[in-house]
Amino acid sequence: MPNLNSRLAALAILALPLLIAALIFGPTAFDLVFHRRPPERYLIPAGFTGWTRIEFRKKDAPPLPTEDGHRLLKLDAQGYLSTSSDPQTGYGNDDFYYYAPSDPAAHRTPISNAGVCKGGMIWELQTLVDEPTSTPFARFYVGSEAQYRHQFDPTERNLPACE
Repeated sequence: MPNLNSRLAALAILALPLLIAALIFGPTAFDLVFHRRPPERYLIPAGFTGWTRIEFRKKDAPPLPTEDGHRLLKLDAQGYLSTSSDPQTGYGNDDFYYYAPSDPAAHRTPISNAGVCKGGMIWELQTLVDEPTSTPFARFYVGSEAQYRHQFDPTERNLPACE
């Protein structure tokens, strides 16, 4: 029968990887669980590609409406929206749709935000602050992965290809 010291040593050896994993992954897991926010629904004019811009805290602009528990962000033909609402922080299960500007109540086509090499069409969703005015804004790119990659590497020499 092993003695107490050898049991404690074995326990310490087994617990060390768990402790390291908790220290490395714990903050990310905590952030994902406790920084959730209500989801947002982005409506983008059908066929739009390029950079969008959503300006928050604009005094003369309307607040964002809600739809099915989502904040509704409907961009204009240039990919722009101005609202008096505040930006939200954290993670939400957001939806992206193309809509027909001539008939906004018509069918919406879902847009994938699957990510790199997975057929996504939504890239680099960020909330930033315009330094001269201290006004928060959000932006993201709408387009194929090839279009998005071309924005950063027009020669297509520096970014690895999808396999």
